[in-house]
Amino acid sequence: MKKLNSIMLMLLVSALSFVAKADFTVTLKVDDATRLTGYVQYTDASYNYVQTNLDLNQFTGEGSSFTIPASYGYVYINATDGNCIVSAMNETTGSQAYLSGNTSAQFYLYGDATLSVTSADLESTRTASCTVNVDDASKVNMSYNTGSRIELTNGQNTIKFNPNNETPFQISHTNYGETLYQVSLNGTPQTDSYGRYYVTVANGDVLDIKADFPDEPATLTFSYGDNEAEVLGCISVKVDGVAVEDFDGKSLTVKLGQKVTIEGNTDLYNFNYSIYIDGQSQYFYGNYEFTATKTEYTITINATKYTTYTAYLTVDTPENIEAYAGNSNTAMTLQAGVATAFELTSNSNYINVRPTTDCSISSILVNGSEYGSNYGTGSITIRNINENDQIVISTKKIARDKSATIWVDNIAAAQYGYSCYRYSDRGSVSLISGEAVTVNFDDSDNPYYMSFNMPTCCAIFTNGIYITPQYEGSTTYYVTLVDGDAIKVYLETEPKKYAVTVTQNASDAITGFTTDGQAYSNYASGFNALKDTQVGITIDSTSSAQVVVDGEAVNIDENGVYNIVITKDTEIVIDNTNSIESIAGNEATDNNVYNLQGILVIKNASAEQINALPAGLYIVNGKKVVVRN
Repeated sequence: MKKLNSIMLMLLVSALSFVAKADFTVTLKVDDATRLTGYVQYTDASYNYVQTNLDLNQFTGEGSSFTIPASYGYVYINATDGNCIVSAMNETTGSQAYLSGNTSAQFYLYGDATLSVTSADLESTRTASCTVNVDDASKVNMSYNTGSRIELTNGQNTIKFNPNNETPFQISHTNYGETLYQVSLNGTPQTDSYGRYYVTVANGDVLDIKADFPDEPATLTFSYGDNEAEVLGCISVKVDGVAVEDFDGKSLTVKLGQKVTIEGNTDLYNFNYSIYIDGQSQYFYGNYEFTATKTEYTITINATKYTTYTAYLTVDTPENIEAYAGNSNTAMTLQAGVATAFELTSNSNYINVRPTTDCSISSILVNGSEYGSNYGTGSITIRNINENDQIVISTKKIARDKSATIWVDNIAAAQYGYSCYRYSDRGSVSLISGEAVTVNFDDSDNPYYMSFNMPTCCAIFTNGIYITPQYEGSTTYYVTLVDGDAIKVYLETEPKKYAVTVTQNASDAITGFTTDGQAYSNYASGFNALKDTQVGITIDSTSSAQVVVDGEAVNIDENGVYNIVITKDTEIVIDNTNSIESIAGNEATDNNVYNLQGILVIKNASAEQINALPAGLYIVNGKKVVVRN
């Protein structure tokens, strides 16, 4: 066999870098390199795509071999213009290659193989011929079974073909969606498949193709079976896209070549998914279109009428809602507090209701029973409505009389944008860098959805308290707003968070807990706070408990609130104390007073001296005592 040139050597050298068991050898034999081209294609062990052209001059006659360093590969052989592939065989497996028409062969290889390809001048294989008569060649597309186009002229054409693989011919109109008038083989009209004809021809056949329709009428006769009286009027007809206004449902005359569209009223009638054109079932669900290509059609409509019945809808404020019965696109006309009758059919036994702008649904009762819950501002479909059902809907105008603010350090730090909108109706909020944007809301708008795409960082605080995202590492949040809330969003530089713990040794002493002026109830489990967050604690007036921060007693303000500013990790303790009166009545003690650092403040103090001390927490006789001044 002939030796490989540099291209084949390149394949062999590259094969050395792969595991030997993955390589396999391909022997290729072609009869005439002037009629063929080829290339090898595979993915190597490093998953690199490799494609190499073949010089087929080296593979003529007895052929040559090359190595593919892959677990599988492909060899493609293509015929040049005016030529064709006669045979493409894998001699090792005894199987033919995959052929695309008669001009391309594809071998799929997964092991050693010997491939042989024979070719021929294309015209020499076309041993048969037929006559094709065409009235208007500009309107006709015609091709061999291999996909190659057949050029036609007006009048008589002699078409040569290979009887083994170039028939049936494929024939259609040049304009998509349009239909040829008639295609006949040896005088017999052929049947199209969705406007395309597949005609198998033999040597000496005559094929007549008429693109233009004669100026003749076509009569369409419609029938409905035994229930004609019930369903007459269930369809309408369009001709060339124009509605036939005076269609009586029984007969219609059009011209050959016109498009007829049959449309069914699927809201009121069931068509059982079919109609019959000249006895042939055609799929039908409300629309069927065909071109009149012959002078008479019999069209059988297979329809039954749905049951129609009445139900009733009552709404408190009609302008707050829109309601649509079944498939109707027309809103119902409603009156406040009045039961409005509406019609449904057995196949569309539902109504769609949706609140108008800034309105919501409070309740829906069907025959006195609640239909679902949490209606809000979204659209709702009330299903399975029966005859005489009573539906009552209560609505409300959304006041949105509550407000909160959302501040963001730099919204541009969300590199791929952001979303901030209310739950109820997806009303969006536009955030502005460095500004506190006021958001007016109603409780039904909660929670607010906030999501920031690819920010530098992401930390959100509500009234100074850090809130967690949807899940660890997420930048999506669901925030339930309370009137007066202040939200801070950090996307560019994440601020320091300080851990705050609250220990309440005096049971139920705390009657109020706020952060930045807003009530906060989850303090017992601890929280992370933004620097300078203001914590306010109110103690039951009947309790002797004292607020201690990092071991230091906190003074109470004129409003009875203990105020704490968070500037570091902070421990807050609510502790029991003894009253001054109980100490003064204890004769067995020395009444020495110490501060919390253990420094003696007053030796053997009297009750008057202790009461005169600055407000704070002291140790007297080994017990904590609060002084409130």
